[in-house]
Amino acid sequence: MSCRNVNSLYLILISSLLMLSACQSGPDDAAAPDGQCTVTFSVTNYRQMNFDDISASQTTRAMSSYEIATLAHLLLTVYDAESGKQVVAPVQHDHADYQKNPTAYLQFTVSLPLGGHYRVLVLGFNGSKTCNIVSPKHISWADDYVPNTFLSYDEFTLDDNSELQHEVTLRRVVSAFRVTAEEAIPAELKAMRFSTDAGGVVLDATTGFATESTGRTSDITVPADNIGEQNLAFTSFLFLPKAEITTDYTVQAIGEGNAVLNEIHFAGVPLRINYLTEWTGKVFEGGSVDVTPGQTGFGIKWDFNYADTIRLVAETTESDAF
Repeated sequence: MSCRNVNSLYLILISSLLMLSACQSGPDDAAAPDGQCTVTFSVTNYRQMNFDDISASQTTRAMSSYEIATLAHLLLTVYDAESGKQVVAPVQHDHADYQKNPTAYLQFTVSLPLGGHYRVLVLGFNGSKTCNIVSPKHISWADDYVPNTFLSYDEFTLDDNSELQHEVTLRRVVSAFRVTAEEAIPAELKAMRFSTDAGGVVLDATTGFATESTGRTSDITVPADNIGEQNLAFTSFLFLPKAEITTDYTVQAIGEGNAVLNEIHFAGVPLRINYLTEWTGKVFEGGSVDVTPGQTGFGIKWDFNYADTIRLVAETTESDAF
Protein backbone atom coordinates (compact mmCIF):
# COMPACT_ATOMS: atom_id res chain seq x y z
CA MET A 1 0.00 0.00 0.00
CA SER A 2 1.38 3.38 -0.94
CA CYS A 3 2.23 6.05 1.61
CA ARG A 4 -0.38 8.26 0.02
CA ASN A 5 -3.06 5.58 0.56
CA VAL A 6 -1.95 5.07 4.16
CA ASN A 7 -2.16 8.79 4.83
CA SER A 8 -5.62 8.94 3.25
CA LEU A 9 -6.89 6.10 5.41
CA TYR A 10 -5.38 7.76 8.47
CA LEU A 11 -7.17 11.03 7.74
CA ILE A 12 -10.48 9.22 7.21
CA LEU A 13 -10.07 7.40 10.54
CA ILE A 14 -9.26 10.62 12.41
CA SER A 15 -12.22 12.41 10.82
CA SER A 16 -14.55 9.57 11.80
CA LEU A 17 -13.33 9.61 15.39
CA LEU A 18 -13.80 13.36 15.60
CA MET A 19 -17.33 13.06 14.23
CA LEU A 20 -18.15 10.30 16.74
CA SER A 21 -16.72 12.41 19.53
CA ALA A 22 -18.91 15.35 18.48
CA CYS A 23 -21.98 13.11 18.61
CA GLN A 24 -21.15 11.84 22.08
CA SER A 25 -20.71 15.12 23.90
CA GLY A 26 -21.94 18.67 23.93
CA PRO A 27 -21.55 21.94 25.84
CA ASP A 28 -24.04 20.92 28.55
CA ASP A 29 -23.52 17.16 28.48
CA ALA A 30 -19.86 16.22 28.28
CA ALA A 31 -20.58 12.49 28.63
CA ALA A 32 -23.54 11.48 26.51
CA PRO A 33 -24.21 7.72 26.50
CA ASP A 34 -22.50 5.63 23.83
CA GLY A 35 -24.36 5.66 20.52
CA GLN A 36 -26.09 8.94 21.31
CA CYS A 37 -25.62 12.54 20.29
CA THR A 38 -26.09 15.66 22.36
CA VAL A 39 -28.24 18.11 20.39
CA THR A 40 -29.04 21.71 21.35
CA PHE A 41 -32.22 23.50 20.27
CA SER A 42 -32.28 27.30 20.59
CA VAL A 43 -35.50 29.31 20.37
CA THR A 44 -34.79 32.37 18.25
CA ASN A 45 -37.95 34.40 18.88
CA TYR A 46 -38.55 33.76 22.57
CA ARG A 47 -39.12 37.51 23.03
CA GLN A 48 -42.37 38.63 21.44
CA MET A 49 -44.47 41.68 20.90
CA ASN A 50 -47.79 40.04 21.55
CA PHE A 51 -51.51 40.67 21.93
CA ASP A 52 -51.83 38.93 25.28
CA ASP A 53 -54.91 38.53 27.42
CA ILE A 54 -55.53 41.77 29.16
CA SER A 55 -54.67 42.89 32.59
CA ALA A 56 -57.54 45.00 33.79
CA SER A 57 -54.86 47.31 35.09
CA GLN A 58 -53.92 48.26 31.54
CA THR A 59 -55.57 51.00 29.49
CA THR A 60 -55.54 51.53 25.76
CA ARG A 61 -52.86 54.15 26.34
CA ALA A 62 -50.54 51.46 27.64
CA MET A 63 -51.52 49.05 24.87
CA SER A 64 -50.68 51.53 22.16
CA SER A 65 -46.98 51.52 23.06
CA TYR A 66 -44.77 48.92 21.40
CA GLU A 67 -42.83 46.83 23.90
CA ILE A 68 -41.09 43.48 23.86
CA ALA A 69 -41.76 40.78 26.44
CA THR A 70 -40.23 37.38 27.08
CA LEU A 71 -42.66 34.49 26.77
CA ALA A 72 -43.45 33.14 30.22
CA HIS A 73 -42.76 29.50 29.33
CA LEU A 74 -40.87 27.49 26.73
CA LEU A 75 -41.44 23.73 26.53
CA LEU A 76 -39.72 21.05 24.44
CA THR A 77 -40.45 17.37 23.90
CA VAL A 78 -39.21 14.91 21.25
CA TYR A 79 -40.94 11.97 19.53
CA ASP A 80 -39.71 9.12 17.39
CA ALA A 81 -41.06 9.99 13.94
CA GLU A 82 -41.62 6.35 12.98
CA SER A 83 -43.25 4.89 16.10
CA GLY A 84 -44.70 8.08 17.56
CA LYS A 85 -43.17 7.18 20.93
CA GLN A 86 -42.06 10.07 23.14
CA VAL A 87 -38.27 9.78 23.52
CA VAL A 88 -37.66 13.00 25.49
CA ALA A 89 -40.14 13.86 28.24
CA PRO A 90 -41.40 17.47 28.29
CA VAL A 91 -38.82 19.93 29.58
CA GLN A 92 -40.18 23.35 30.56
CA HIS A 93 -38.24 26.57 31.09
CA ASP A 94 -40.02 29.35 32.97
CA HIS A 95 -39.65 33.11 33.04
CA ALA A 96 -37.84 32.89 36.39
CA ASP A 97 -35.14 30.88 34.57
CA TYR A 98 -34.77 33.68 32.04
CA GLN A 99 -34.20 36.20 34.83
CA LYS A 100 -31.40 34.02 36.22
CA ASN A 101 -29.80 33.00 32.92
CA PRO A 102 -31.30 34.21 29.60
CA THR A 103 -29.16 31.86 27.51
CA ALA A 104 -30.17 28.79 29.50
CA TYR A 105 -33.82 29.79 29.21
CA LEU A 106 -33.89 29.74 25.41
CA GLN A 107 -31.75 26.61 24.93
CA PHE A 108 -32.66 22.93 25.34
CA THR A 109 -29.92 20.29 25.27
CA VAL A 110 -30.95 16.64 24.91
CA SER A 111 -29.28 13.29 24.19
CA LEU A 112 -30.76 11.26 21.34
CA PRO A 113 -29.79 7.90 19.80
CA LEU A 114 -27.75 8.24 16.65
CA GLY A 115 -29.54 7.13 13.48
CA GLY A 116 -33.01 8.12 14.63
CA HIS A 117 -35.70 10.08 12.81
CA TYR A 118 -37.37 12.54 15.19
CA ARG A 119 -40.15 15.11 15.55
CA VAL A 120 -39.37 18.01 17.87
CA LEU A 121 -42.27 19.85 19.50
CA VAL A 122 -41.58 23.26 21.05
CA LEU A 123 -44.23 25.47 22.65
CA GLY A 124 -44.01 29.07 23.84
CA PHE A 125 -46.89 30.29 25.99
CA ASN A 126 -47.91 32.56 28.84
CA GLY A 127 -50.03 32.17 31.95
CA SER A 128 -49.78 29.98 35.02
CA LYS A 129 -51.93 27.04 33.91
CA THR A 130 -50.32 23.60 33.49
CA CYS A 131 -49.76 22.38 29.93
CA ASN A 132 -50.87 18.77 29.34
CA ILE A 133 -49.47 16.91 26.32
CA VAL A 134 -51.26 13.63 25.65
CA SER A 135 -49.72 13.47 22.17
CA PRO A 136 -48.73 15.99 19.47
CA LYS A 137 -52.37 15.85 18.35
CA HIS A 138 -53.77 16.60 21.81
CA ILE A 139 -52.28 19.54 23.75
CA SER A 140 -54.33 21.39 26.32
CA TRP A 141 -54.08 23.52 29.45
CA ALA A 142 -55.72 23.08 32.85
CA ASP A 143 -59.28 24.40 33.29
CA ASP A 144 -59.84 24.63 29.49
CA TYR A 145 -57.53 27.63 29.45
CA VAL A 146 -56.14 28.88 26.12
CA PRO A 147 -53.00 31.00 26.49
CA ASN A 148 -51.29 33.12 23.89
CA THR A 149 -49.56 30.15 22.25
CA PHE A 150 -46.62 29.78 19.86
CA LEU A 151 -45.57 26.51 18.22
CA SER A 152 -42.79 24.77 16.32
CA TYR A 153 -43.15 21.16 15.15
CA ASP A 154 -40.35 19.92 12.89
CA GLU A 155 -38.69 16.68 11.81
CA PHE A 156 -35.02 15.84 11.57
CA THR A 157 -32.78 12.79 11.18
CA LEU A 158 -29.75 12.36 13.43
CA ASP A 159 -26.75 10.80 11.71
CA ASP A 160 -23.01 11.36 11.48
CA ASN A 161 -23.52 14.37 9.21
CA SER A 162 -26.23 16.05 11.24
CA GLU A 163 -25.94 19.51 12.69
CA LEU A 164 -25.95 19.37 16.48
CA GLN A 165 -27.14 22.97 16.91
CA HIS A 166 -30.71 23.69 15.76
CA GLU A 167 -32.55 27.01 15.71
CA VAL A 168 -36.27 26.94 16.52
CA THR A 169 -38.64 29.62 15.21
CA LEU A 170 -42.06 29.77 16.84
CA ARG A 171 -45.29 30.80 15.11
CA ARG A 172 -48.48 31.98 16.81
CA VAL A 173 -51.32 29.43 16.62
CA VAL A 174 -54.19 31.30 18.29
CA SER A 175 -56.71 33.91 17.27
CA ALA A 176 -57.74 36.72 19.63
CA PHE A 177 -60.96 38.68 20.16
CA ARG A 178 -60.70 41.90 22.18
CA VAL A 179 -63.48 44.11 23.54
CA THR A 180 -62.56 47.56 24.87
CA ALA A 181 -65.01 49.26 27.26
CA GLU A 182 -65.21 52.99 26.62
CA GLU A 183 -67.00 53.80 29.87
CA ALA A 184 -65.68 53.53 33.43
CA ILE A 185 -65.55 50.10 35.06
CA PRO A 186 -68.52 49.84 37.48
CA ALA A 187 -67.92 48.98 41.12
CA GLU A 188 -70.06 45.83 40.94
CA LEU A 189 -68.09 44.26 38.05
CA LYS A 190 -66.18 41.10 39.00
CA ALA A 191 -65.36 39.53 35.62
CA MET A 192 -65.92 39.65 31.87
CA ARG A 193 -67.13 36.43 30.25
CA PHE A 194 -66.53 35.53 26.59
CA SER A 195 -68.55 32.66 25.07
CA THR A 196 -68.52 31.15 21.59
CA ASP A 197 -69.55 27.82 20.06
CA ALA A 198 -66.71 27.87 17.53
CA GLY A 199 -63.05 26.94 17.87
CA GLY A 200 -61.65 24.86 20.68
CA VAL A 201 -59.37 24.51 23.69
CA VAL A 202 -57.22 21.58 22.49
CA LEU A 203 -54.34 22.12 20.04
CA ASP A 204 -53.16 19.68 17.36
CA ALA A 205 -49.47 20.49 16.85
CA THR A 206 -49.35 18.52 13.58
CA THR A 207 -51.77 20.99 11.96
CA GLY A 208 -51.61 24.07 14.21
CA PHE A 209 -55.43 23.92 14.49
CA ALA A 210 -57.96 22.93 17.16
CA THR A 211 -58.57 19.20 17.36
CA GLU A 212 -62.33 19.89 17.25
CA SER A 213 -64.76 22.78 17.54
CA THR A 214 -65.98 22.52 21.11
CA GLY A 215 -66.33 26.26 21.68
CA ARG A 216 -64.97 28.10 24.69
CA THR A 217 -66.23 30.10 27.66
CA SER A 218 -63.58 32.15 29.43
CA ASP A 219 -63.77 34.51 32.41
CA ILE A 220 -61.40 37.45 32.83
CA THR A 221 -61.22 38.60 36.45
CA VAL A 222 -61.34 42.35 37.07
CA PRO A 223 -59.25 43.48 40.08
CA ALA A 224 -60.90 45.90 42.50
CA ASP A 225 -58.24 48.55 41.95
CA ASN A 226 -59.44 48.96 38.35
CA ILE A 227 -62.88 50.18 39.30
CA GLY A 228 -63.51 53.53 37.64
CA GLU A 229 -60.93 53.00 34.88
CA GLN A 230 -61.92 53.81 31.31
CA ASN A 231 -60.89 52.22 28.02
CA LEU A 232 -60.00 48.85 29.51
CA ALA A 233 -59.53 46.05 27.00
CA PHE A 234 -60.51 42.40 27.55
CA THR A 235 -59.13 39.69 25.27
CA SER A 236 -59.92 35.99 24.83
CA PHE A 237 -57.82 33.49 22.85
CA LEU A 238 -59.08 30.56 20.79
CA PHE A 239 -57.63 27.70 18.75
CA LEU A 240 -59.36 27.56 15.36
CA PRO A 241 -60.33 24.50 13.25
CA LYS A 242 -58.83 26.22 10.19
CA ALA A 243 -56.91 29.39 9.39
CA GLU A 244 -59.97 31.67 9.28
CA ILE A 245 -63.57 31.44 10.52
CA THR A 246 -66.57 33.65 11.27
CA THR A 247 -68.42 33.07 14.53
CA ASP A 248 -70.78 34.64 17.06
CA TYR A 249 -69.67 35.78 20.52
CA THR A 250 -71.58 36.67 23.67
CA VAL A 251 -69.69 38.95 26.05
CA GLN A 252 -71.17 39.33 29.53
CA ALA A 253 -70.35 41.64 32.44
CA ILE A 254 -70.45 39.43 35.55
CA GLY A 255 -71.15 40.70 39.05
CA GLU A 256 -71.28 39.19 42.55
CA GLY A 257 -72.73 35.70 42.70
CA ASN A 258 -72.31 35.17 38.95
CA ALA A 259 -75.05 37.73 38.22
CA VAL A 260 -75.13 38.99 34.61
CA LEU A 261 -74.99 42.79 34.73
CA ASN A 262 -75.10 43.31 30.99
CA GLU A 263 -74.32 41.42 27.79
CA ILE A 264 -73.48 42.07 24.18
CA HIS A 265 -74.18 39.65 21.32
CA PHE A 266 -71.66 39.86 18.48
CA ALA A 267 -72.75 38.33 15.18
CA GLY A 268 -70.30 37.44 12.44
CA VAL A 269 -67.00 38.06 14.23
CA PRO A 270 -64.12 37.32 11.83
CA LEU A 271 -61.29 35.35 13.48
CA ARG A 272 -57.96 34.35 11.99
CA ILE A 273 -54.95 32.57 13.40
CA ASN A 274 -52.28 35.13 14.29
CA TYR A 275 -54.83 37.95 14.04
CA LEU A 276 -56.36 40.20 16.68
CA THR A 277 -60.00 41.16 16.09
CA GLU A 278 -61.13 44.07 18.26
CA TRP A 279 -64.25 46.10 19.02
CA THR A 280 -64.60 49.28 21.10
CA GLY A 281 -67.86 50.60 22.52
CA LYS A 282 -70.26 50.83 25.46
CA VAL A 283 -70.08 47.57 27.39
CA PHE A 284 -71.92 48.24 30.66
CA GLU A 285 -74.74 50.55 29.55
CA GLY A 286 -78.02 50.12 27.68
CA GLY A 287 -78.92 46.53 28.50
CA SER A 288 -78.51 43.67 26.02
CA VAL A 289 -77.03 44.86 22.73
CA ASP A 290 -76.68 43.11 19.36
CA VAL A 291 -73.63 44.04 17.30
CA THR A 292 -73.03 43.04 13.70
CA PRO A 293 -70.26 44.12 11.32
CA GLY A 294 -72.86 46.06 9.33
CA GLN A 295 -73.80 48.15 12.35
CA THR A 296 -70.44 48.55 14.00
CA GLY A 297 -67.26 47.62 12.18
CA PHE A 298 -64.64 45.34 13.69
CA GLY A 299 -61.02 46.34 13.59
CA ILE A 300 -58.57 43.60 12.59
CA LYS A 301 -54.86 43.74 13.31
CA TRP A 302 -52.46 41.26 11.76
CA ASP A 303 -49.00 40.35 12.99
CA PHE A 304 -46.89 40.52 9.81
CA ASN A 305 -43.69 40.27 11.83
CA TYR A 306 -43.59 39.46 15.53
CA ALA A 307 -40.78 41.88 16.25
CA ASP A 308 -42.36 44.81 14.43
CA THR A 309 -46.11 44.95 14.74
CA ILE A 310 -47.59 43.25 17.79
CA ARG A 311 -48.76 45.28 20.75
CA LEU A 312 -48.05 44.14 24.28
CA VAL A 313 -50.74 43.95 26.95
CA ALA A 314 -49.96 42.76 30.46
CA GLU A 315 -52.35 40.26 31.99
CA THR A 316 -54.18 38.86 35.04
CA THR A 317 -56.13 35.72 36.03
CA GLU A 318 -57.63 34.66 32.68
CA SER A 319 -54.66 36.36 31.15
CA ASP A 320 -51.10 35.27 30.62
CA ALA A 321 -49.28 37.00 33.47
CA PHE A 322 -45.51 36.64 33.40
